[in-house]
Amino acid sequence: MQSPPRRELMRPLILALSLPLISGCAGIRLTPPILAALDCSRLIPPSYQKPIPSAGLLSITETAGSLASRYDAQTANLDQANGRTSDVIKLAEVCQAQQQAVLRALTPRPWYAVWRR
Repeated sequence: MQSPPRRELMRPLILALSLPLISGCAGIRLTPPILAALDCSRLIPPSYQKPIPSAGLLSITETAGSLASRYDAQTANLDQANGRTSDVIKLAEVCQAQQQAVLRALTPRPWYAVWRR
């Protein structure tokens, strides 16, 4: 009786040993999640899409009282516009925090995390 060549015995053995490795790789995500899909524009209120109106142009017939009132209104509008800037910066920070939370939730845990608490 003739023994089979070693090469013919090695092929099924290599296949049998590599199957667990291949199936373990199937559960690993190769592409990172698309965080741009998180809609950050929904955090911006619709009123921010409208421009802040100016206090208007000066006329020759204005009194000192109406001029002071107009400058006060213009300063209030400027304060409102500057407030929007800080609000939008805060909204961007909130959106980035949400993106990081989603990324942490989607990160696969190591196999030994079941025993680690």
